[in-house]
Amino acid sequence: MMPIKAWTAGLLVSLCGCASLPHTAPFEDQTLGQGAIQGFRFSGRLAVHQPSGTETGKIDWASRGAKQHVELSTPLGSTVAQLDQTPQSVHMTLADHSEYWATDTAQLTQSVLGYALPLEGLPWWVLGRADPAGPAVFTRDLQGNPESLAQTGWLLQYGDWRQVDDQWLPGTIVLHHDEMTIRLKVDQWIIDRDSK
Repeated sequence: MMPIKAWTAGLLVSLCGCASLPHTAPFEDQTLGQGAIQGFRFSGRLAVHQPSGTETGKIDWASRGAKQHVELSTPLGSTVAQLDQTPQSVHMTLADHSEYWATDTAQLTQSVLGYALPLEGLPWWVLGRADPAGPAVFTRDLQGNPESLAQTGWLLQYGDWRQVDDQWLPGTIVLHHDEMTIRLKVDQWIIDRDSK
């Protein structure tokens, strides 16, 4: 079985920085569940590069407001881990059916994986937006889409922007932090506009 540390690291998105003007209000609104995007789901592939080696696999992520559900799988589709996050708690289930609970993501991932993952920011970052909880620095391409985003010590790079309904969303996201690089390739975006 592949190390869960590397697989969960695949949740992170990419960094690679350029200088730019500070920008904390990306695109239309800052609130998932209010405005153009009520929620989203994407499926894709990830590669996690660390000094100890490289792991590859699949990722499926569903986001609805403040609730997140993430599934990490092997390249052949066997589930490695599932993570469910709400404002009150985060719950992780591993392939061996062991379960872990915490009141925040940092506490859970630190205790189970040995380091804290910034999952609070990721629902914003994967859309090419900044987490409204803190300052961020963007660089943009000629079309106005983000090329990079630096926030809370993470640097993300974006590419392959494509139109999904009337939204422009990234097809590639790369995250760099210390000696770790995670490359995420989105195969499919699904945008939820149901306001229920």
